[in-house]
Amino acid sequence: MIRYNGLDLFSSGPAQIEPGALMSRDALAEQPGSIGATLIGQGLSPREIKQHGSLIGDDESALRGMIQAIEQQVGTTAGTLIDDYGNTWPNCVLRVFQYEPIHRLGPRLACSYTLTYLQTTP
Repeated sequence: MIRYNGLDLFSSGPAQIEPGALMSRDALAEQPGSIGATLIGQGLSPREIKQHGSLIGDDESALRGMIQAIEQQVGTTAGTLIDDYGNTWPNCVLRVFQYEPIHRLGPRLACSYTLTYLQTTP
């Protein structure tokens, strides 16, 4: 079960996490009194992590409650993201939550979603 910020928000349906690449961050900075720019290494850049999945609820009100609980986490303080296998990504901020229209899934309701986290420091 995927957990974010210590919360169980995604256990109602299947989900998967796709961590992005960790790259070095370089900046162009002008040297005082010189012409041109110098390349200065500044450590590691934030990593983007995607999560895809489905939310499944018994009725529309339950499903909307799950959606609202996730929406409340968007833009809050950084938390730890933990996947089904115990892999952890600390210092993640939930930046984007997009979900598809709600549809019937047998006797229940479901919607697919995509989340984008920004891991500020690995």
